[in-house]
Amino acid sequence: MQQQDSKAYADLTEDLCKLAESCGMEGNWLLGGSCGLWLQGVELATVPRDIDVYADLVTADRLHERLKSFATDQPHHDQSGIYTSKLSHYRIGESTIELVGGFEVHTNGAFYRTEIEAVLAPVAQRVKLRDSALWVMPLAHELVFNLLRGRPDRYLPIAGMMRKEPDRHLPLLDELLKRNEWSADWVGRMAELLDRPLLSRPWREYRGGEA
Repeated sequence: MQQQDSKAYADLTEDLCKLAESCGMEGNWLLGGSCGLWLQGVELATVPRDIDVYADLVTADRLHERLKSFATDQPHHDQSGIYTSKLSHYRIGESTIELVGGFEVHTNGAFYRTEIEAVLAPVAQRVKLRDSALWVMPLAHELVFNLLRGRPDRYLPIAGMMRKEPDRHLPLLDELLKRNEWSADWVGRMAELLDRPLLSRPWREYRGGEA
């Protein structure tokens, strides 16, 4: 991990521990975004600016009840650009927390839906942080998400880490390719990043509708 002794990372660690304590074991939720990448050793240009928590819709409602005392708004349906979700925001210490329920990405040639309990949580990495434990979004999800939103500063280092341990990361990517919708162009771009023949593996073709 980078700059562990810096004040910014120390403050972030404190806030993450408080978040974990507040949420407890209230359903399956995963830490994503830059915080999740940091805790998995992905190189970042800057200290994470906020904390992203992902959950299925039902779990997100229960988490909001646990975090009410930190809330800065109420959960609301949000559709911004290519993203659709139920969003709510909180403030813990120096950090802004965004709780994202039922997250979907619908862009040209792809429809991707996060399924936390059924797909992502069972293979998520557990990270120990002081006396707390958090589960982080798998890198296969982070690769897909950051590729779809055009963030090479994120998906290039993520792909680099996945190439080092393909047997660990590719089974989940295969599952994401089968459960969502993709054009051959998107699958080809993933294949190029990972140096793997993904187009020859099973994947669901994009048809412009719901996955």
